[in-house]
Amino acid sequence: MNTTTLLEEEFHHDGKGPGLERVIWSHGGVILKGFEYLNPEDEDNEDNIKHLKLINVEAFSMTTEEVHGNVLMTEDSVAAIFKIDDSDWMKQFKPEHLDNCSHYQFIFHSEIYDVICHEIKVGEGRLLSDMQTVEDNNARPLPE
Repeated sequence: MNTTTLLEEEFHHDGKGPGLERVIWSHGGVILKGFEYLNPEDEDNEDNIKHLKLINVEAFSMTTEEVHGNVLMTEDSVAAIFKIDDSDWMKQFKPEHLDNCSHYQFIFHSEIYDVICHEIKVGEGRLLSDMQTVEDNNARPLPE
């Protein structure tokens, strides 16, 4: 299994990952759309809220740090998002539905989400349930 760290400046840990403020769902809480969070050094106020927008989620799993068997966070990096290449978990699903998808691990303070999706966008501010904010949350795609 090969991993790549992502967005170390925007989403990082100090021994514990960012604080998960809110999980965004659509279709009555069935489809995962994104996360709102605070980095460890952020004061707990509205001005510091950041978000991750998940594009075309195909599968996800949420566990606590105590239960997860493969937390990728290390002391060698402040990264709290990892792209997992050649993922054994992803191989469990039908490949015809996963073209252009990747397996990502998001390590929050108390929760770990493993997500298979097409793309992640990062931005500042709240991520509204209809997935639009005043300036589309300043969201930008991940670098290639």
